[in-house]
Amino acid sequence: MDVLKKMINCVPQYRVIIFPESGTPLPVKENHTELEIGFGNGEFTVQYAKAHPEILLYGIEISQACVLRCARRAAGLDNLKIINTDARHMLPELFEDQSLNKIVMQFPCPWPGNAHAHRRVTAKDFSDRLAAVLKVQGVFEMLTDDKDYANEVWKVLGSHEALNPEDFIINPARSITTKYERKWLEQGKEIFKLTFRKIKSFTVLRRTSQEMHIKIKKQITEENVAALKNFSGKDTEKKSFWKFGRFFIEGNNNEKNIFLLEALTSDDEFEQKFFIHIAPRDEGFLIRPDKNSNVFLTPAVRSALNDAAEKL
Repeated sequence: MDVLKKMINCVPQYRVIIFPESGTPLPVKENHTELEIGFGNGEFTVQYAKAHPEILLYGIEISQACVLRCARRAAGLDNLKIINTDARHMLPELFEDQSLNKIVMQFPCPWPGNAHAHRRVTAKDFSDRLAAVLKVQGVFEMLTDDKDYANEVWKVLGSHEALNPEDFIINPARSITTKYERKWLEQGKEIFKLTFRKIKSFTVLRRTSQEMHIKIKKQITEENVAALKNFSGKDTEKKSFWKFGRFFIEGNNNEKNIFLLEALTSDDEFEQKFFIHIAPRDEGFLIRPDKNSNVFLTPAVRSALNDAAEKL
């Protein structure tokens, strides 16, 4: 929670970190919107945004520490917006079909071994989501220092129905480079740049929805909420899991208290931590995600809310 508080507190200062709303696609700049997935310390990202003021650049990074470092570098930049989430799962939840002119991934982990195959760019779910949010004639560009991974991506994405393999370049000349790219080139390592162009329309199902709340006609007490601590549930078919944790109370009237119930959810390894807001409303209580949690309403989150309401 401390890192999240720092991120929230730095928004007015840096003006680049954003917290998207569930079910609401991000705005785009017509024909000038690009995305970098996994920007690390943000050095390349910030330099690229400064060099191209005509574009709107989004950056997605799963590491909160990296998001903060990039935000410090980017303080005051109007054409860069960064998001702390997992792009593998959230691309179609953040962007509508045919929103982006270009998507870039630089030196992603190749995730060796069969156990981690679902994490690679070559995983069908991920490549499908890339294809959906790219504009027709938009490009996906990936750089890697791993030759085997480059060959795998070239083969697999090159056979995708909506993507056409366009360039496979070794040691490309680039005006802006990453720290590790410079280091590896100095060591004599080869860098591989792969480019794919979207050639036809493609779509995927979205999993998130807009605002959700549940009203129950009964009085909820501290004992009712306390009974949910450490309770967990799962939906094997949807690969969803949820668990309840601590709770907090606002107020001192047992019939008018507001409760915040900690929840952890997972949708096929996409994890979210948030609070469920349980507050008096008319003759009962209203249950919904807390507005300060910035949670995406995925199937696991909806199941957690329904489960909490049912057990309360």
